[in-house]
Amino acid sequence: MILIYNELNNLIDDYYKCPFAHIKEQILIDINLLTDALLIVDSDFQY
Repeated sequence: MILIYNELNNLIDDYYKCPFAHIKEQILIDINLLTDALLIVDSDFQY
């Protein structure tokens, strides 16, 4: 779980540092995928 959070933080940093719009779009897709994965894992732990 910590690895996913670290990777998410790295992607967010990369997103803000990247000057290319098309690459930022790809990074944003990855950010959304990891966020969705964290939400699913979190909902599994609540039950």
